[in-house]
Amino acid sequence: MALQDTFLSYGDGPRAIYEALKERIISGELPAGSELKIMPLASELGVSIVPVREAIRILAAEDLIELRPRRSPVIARIDQRDLVEINRIRHALEPLVLDDAVARHTGETLARCKALLDEDRTCNDLWQKVELNKEFHLALLAPSVMQRTISIIADQYVGMTRITHAMVMKHPEMIDAHDAEHEAVFEAVRTVETARAVSLLEKHIDRATERVRALLEVL
Repeated sequence: MALQDTFLSYGDGPRAIYEALKERIISGELPAGSELKIMPLASELGVSIVPVREAIRILAAEDLIELRPRRSPVIARIDQRDLVEINRIRHALEPLVLDDAVARHTGETLARCKALLDEDRTCNDLWQKVELNKEFHLALLAPSVMQRTISIIADQYVGMTRITHAMVMKHPEMIDAHDAEHEAVFEAVRTVETARAVSLLEKHIDRATERVRALLEVL
């Protein structure tokens, strides 16, 4: 589908352009590192540059696009070294916080985690699955008193992390592994098996790193 057709199917306005561009980023049609020329894009859509700039601002706020002074913005770059570093930070911090959080979970917080799992399992929208993954991980950690550390963890879910996760989610076998690992961690949290929950989360993050590495090697 042409970008203009996609745009028109969403309706007018910056949000429509944002949705169309986001879909092209997730699909890989706009590869990481490629420039977005604002004037040609506005011309292609048949709109002024104002809503295009606003859509790009929204994408930049989500770390999907990098803004550059006096130069065209670019799609967030995927650097395997950066991704590995991000997952090392997660591997160091998420299990630490989960260890504190497990015993603090309540029926309400567990219900929130379960609802996110259920929604993720039935969701077919790749970008929504990316958001649900982030929300589930943070919901597991939310009862902890280590709120500063949780903020650091949340910051690791940046644009390139979300793009690569969306790419992983395009592979059914990877989705199955992702869902099964989440279910196992949640069950250990629900039954207050703290050591098991922490161990499963560590393995989940390690496997997620390997899935991304394997994916990037074939691109």
